[in-house]
Amino acid sequence: MNNQSIKFLSVTIRNFRGIPDELIIPLDAPLTVIHAANGTGKSTVCYALEWLLTGKVEDLANTSDFSCQWGMGDTSVSATCLIGGGLHELTRNKTSIWISLKGGKKRRIKDSDLLNLLTPTTVSGKSSQAISKAKRGWLRNSRWLYSNSLSLLIDNNKAEERQQIFADILGLGHITSTLRDLRDYRNQLPSTKGLQDRVNRLQTEILDIENKLAESTPCKEQASIHLSKILEAFPVVATRNLEEDFRLAQLQVSIFDQRVQHSLEILRLLLEQWEQYNSEKNQLNNLLQRLTDLSQRNEIQSQKHTELSAELSAAEVKAAEGSRSVIWAKECSSALERWEQVISSQSIKALSLSGEVSKNNLQQQFVEFSWPDDKQAAWLKSVNYLIQNSATVADLVQQKKDLVSNILLPPTDIVNISRQAEEAKVARVKAESEFNVLSSVFDKLKAIGKEITHSHEGQLCPLCDYDWGSSNKLRQQIENEALLTPELRDAAQKQAKAQKVETDAIERLTLANNQKAAYDAYMARMVAVDNQLAFIEQRTKYLEIMKVQDFSGLNEVNLHYLKSRIDVAIGLRHIFTNLEKVESLFESPLVERVGHRINTARENLTRYIAYYQSQADLANTAKLRLSPLVLGAMESITANSREIDRVKSNIEVITHTINGFDARWKEISGEEVITLNRLNSELKKASNDQAKVVAFKSMLTECEAVVSIESNSEQLTKLIIEKEELIKKLDAGNRYITAADNTIESYANHVQALTSSSLAPLLEPAGELFSRMHANEVYKGLSVSAGEALKWTVFADGHEFALDAEERFSQGQRQDLALSLYLARARNTGGSFFLDEPIAHLDDLNRVAMLDILRLVATSMSNMNLILTTASDSLVRHLEQKFSSIIDKHLLSVIRLEGNPRTGVFQSLTTNLPN
Repeated sequence: MNNQSIKFLSVTIRNFRGIPDELIIPLDAPLTVIHAANGTGKSTVCYALEWLLTGKVEDLANTSDFSCQWGMGDTSVSATCLIGGGLHELTRNKTSIWISLKGGKKRRIKDSDLLNLLTPTTVSGKSSQAISKAKRGWLRNSRWLYSNSLSLLIDNNKAEERQQIFADILGLGHITSTLRDLRDYRNQLPSTKGLQDRVNRLQTEILDIENKLAESTPCKEQASIHLSKILEAFPVVATRNLEEDFRLAQLQVSIFDQRVQHSLEILRLLLEQWEQYNSEKNQLNNLLQRLTDLSQRNEIQSQKHTELSAELSAAEVKAAEGSRSVIWAKECSSALERWEQVISSQSIKALSLSGEVSKNNLQQQFVEFSWPDDKQAAWLKSVNYLIQNSATVADLVQQKKDLVSNILLPPTDIVNISRQAEEAKVARVKAESEFNVLSSVFDKLKAIGKEITHSHEGQLCPLCDYDWGSSNKLRQQIENEALLTPELRDAAQKQAKAQKVETDAIERLTLANNQKAAYDAYMARMVAVDNQLAFIEQRTKYLEIMKVQDFSGLNEVNLHYLKSRIDVAIGLRHIFTNLEKVESLFESPLVERVGHRINTARENLTRYIAYYQSQADLANTAKLRLSPLVLGAMESITANSREIDRVKSNIEVITHTINGFDARWKEISGEEVITLNRLNSELKKASNDQAKVVAFKSMLTECEAVVSIESNSEQLTKLIIEKEELIKKLDAGNRYITAADNTIESYANHVQALTSSSLAPLLEPAGELFSRMHANEVYKGLSVSAGEALKWTVFADGHEFALDAEERFSQGQRQDLALSLYLARARNTGGSFFLDEPIAHLDDLNRVAMLDILRLVATSMSNMNLILTTASDSLVRHLEQKFSSIIDKHLLSVIRLEGNPRTGVFQSLTTNLPN
């Protein structure tokens, strides 16, 4: 069932617009006034209920996020309401809307289904989006009186929309919908203006062609003679059809004219360039001869440059080979010269070598010499590191020695000592507790004084500062046990004993902890020294190579000796390496005596250096002679090449010009050789052809008039047929439009009469409300204008005819009229209705009158309730006074809102009923 009324009983708003948390507002009174300062949330209540029903807020169309800036949680609006008399609960969140009947299970409902439930069927549109928009607008304009709803009720430019809303309320929506469909049908009918314009243009064109045909004189025979003569000149076979022969002749003459004009242009250009052409041909021949001479010269120079370059390259190879051999021989000789220095070192002399030194006995007696290269280099690096850090190593060795000679042991039974100290503490606390139970404050002070005097030397009493002369006398006085009872004396003795036992236990524990700390420090130092020595061993492999247990035997003198040994070993390896290279080159016989081998190698290197030095000197002399010759030959070749490039460039430019001239001549005469006589002959022939073209064009001009007569006749027949078809279409279109206009006019009169008669029951209560509400009693009745749209008129005293309400009324009067129409319409519709700030333009007298109207609505219209929002304190106070006399029925609820969106919005409720 559609168009069911909805009446709200309460609403719950959560995190919506100006309400950050949860706000529950009862709406079950016939008149509910929501009173709040601006910005506190009164309009938010109206917006929340509009969003609940329609899913949108028309005044906030540019946003879809209605959550409060300071709010938390989901945004939702829930309402308990009566729909068609049945109790329902509606809930909307950001994604969906839910409905339940009489506390039953909630079910999800589509927005379109809810709108269909609350709006008439006649509220429709062309698409689903248009239908939803129309239904939301109808529902909003029917139940919310915002400022734009006020203009909808009064302004004449909203008259058609207003008529549809009132028609739906009165049950006439299907009639106005039919009228709208008729108008849409009329608007969609194609216009006949284009057809009429085309008919007029065709009529004009037909008259022009008929006038031309009447004025023209046929000359077909002369035209046929001209066309035959033209077609024979090409030659082309005539078709005996005047129009086709004319087009064929026209095409041939046009082609012939283009060819003649093109030939004339080329021939005149060739004649102008004839002298330049002959001159450039002669210049081209000279340049070609010059290019031949330069190419031959360049070939001779290139051959000479090649020969000189080969000689220079050979000299450079010999010079480089000689220099490289001399350098190598000198390096080897320099290495061998170190033999005497090495063999005389203390490291070699310390070896027990008998007779001549050989490589074998060196390897046997000199261990470092037998090592591979990488091991020698690593050991040299280690020895250098040990020399640089010898002081550090010695210090670490001494620290290790000191630590070993002064061993610290860990404390024994520290766990038992700790346990005894804890037990002594517990015993002392227990003894103190027993003493405290039996002693007074004075006794406790004496016990404290006794404890202090035993732990400190002094003659002044710690409790009263009295001077006793000596500490012994002070202790005797404090320890005078005769002053204590036997039980207290035993407790005091037990306490003193427990304190003494605890003190001794703490001293033993402190001593044990100090001993453990010293042992931990000793072990940490031992580990640190061992780690540093291990790092040095890992880096140098000294202990591994020297086969010793520790660094205790390490000293700087020994390290320098080790360094000299490895230096000698590396030097010997370098000498033997170079010696073997030299012996391999000269294929010297193998002998064991190293000294003899080195002397032989030196002699061979001396002769080798002399030979290759001589070779390098001779080659360098040849290089000095050949380099300028090669450079000069290269410069000649470069200069000659630049000249060849310049000649080729000139040849290319001249050849391009000559080829262009020859190409143009070939277009005229084919492969014939060009001469001045032939050029003049071709030019004369082209001039004669140009005269023929002029004659042919003159003949065609005479034939054109005759040909156009026949084509105009055919065109005239086509235009007459087209005109007749357009006239038929125009008549049919005009009949459709006339029938539609007549139907719309007749139906609109019917709708206007039916609407006016149906509005009579609504106009009477609206007029009554307006007369009560409006204090100025000038206007005495309401009516509707006689036009198509729904426009309100009023009757004034002294005037028999109706006056336009929008034109005559002030802003306050228009608001009175809108409120009257709204309330009259609401009474017919039933349910809940919302008035947002309805007194904005009313004066004080009209506000008082409106209070009576509101009381009348609340007391007499049980099928509806009003929700009114206002910021006016006086309006709320006056309403409460108006309803204060009614104490037997709940008619008025005043809800006051306080707070703001940041701190929260809170409500307080008062009613007309006594507390």
